[in-house]
Amino acid sequence: MDTGKLTKVKLVAYKKPDFSDKVGDYDVLINPEKYNSKSELRYSTNSSPVGSSAETVKFRGAGSNNFQMDFFFDSTGVITLEPVDRQMDKLKGLIYSYNGDIHEPNYIKIIWGTQSLFEGRLKSWDVQITMMDLDGTPMRAEVKASFVRSVPVKKKALEERRNSSDLTHIRMVKAGDTLPAMCFKIYGDSKYFIQVAQYNGLDQIRSISPGDQLIFPPLI
Repeated sequence: MDTGKLTKVKLVAYKKPDFSDKVGDYDVLINPEKYNSKSELRYSTNSSPVGSSAETVKFRGAGSNNFQMDFFFDSTGVITLEPVDRQMDKLKGLIYSYNGDIHEPNYIKIIWGTQSLFEGRLKSWDVQITMMDLDGTPMRAEVKASFVRSVPVKKKALEERRNSSDLTHIRMVKAGDTLPAMCFKIYGDSKYFIQVAQYNGLDQIRSISPGDQLIFPPLI
C-alpha cells in the first residue's frame, strides 16, 4: 500500500436509507484541513422536591449526531479553470437537491481513503464567496456543510442488541420458526404477526424460510 499517495475526500450518494442503490460520487477539489463531529444524548429530569440536593435524570435515547465539513472551490487556474458555480452545482446536485425518484434528497457517505467518516444526510449548505472577478463572477468559494447522521434500521437494531417491545429487532428465521411464535417471543403476544408480515413485505405469514432476516418494529 502506497501511504504517500494523496487521496481525496469522496462523497457518495445513495437512494436508499441502507446506503444501497448508488446515485453517484464526488471527489473534493481540495481536502479539508479539519472536520467536526458532535453527538448528543437525551435525558429527562424528574421534578425534585423542594430542598432536594440533586436532580435525577433518566436516559431517553440517542440524540442527533452532527458532522460538519468545509468544501473549497477555485477557478483561478491554480488547480482548475472550471467555473466555481459549476463545481458547486455538481456537489449540490448530489447531496442537496431533491431526487425525484425518492421524493427527497439523497443519503450520503463521506469517505477519506479507507476511512468512512460519516453516513447520513445534508442538513445545511452555507456558501461564502471569497474571491470575485471584476465582473462579479465567483472565482473562489467556501461551502460550510452540516450533515446529520442516519442509521439504517437493521444496523440500529444490531447495535442496540436489546430485548424490549419498544425497540426494533432483527431476527434470523430458524428451522421450525413461525411468524406468530417469533412475535410471541419478542412482543409477548402473537397477534402482531400480520403487522410484522406487512412491514417485511410478506405476501403470507408462511412465506418465511430458515436463514431469512425479519425486522420486528417497535410497538406503537
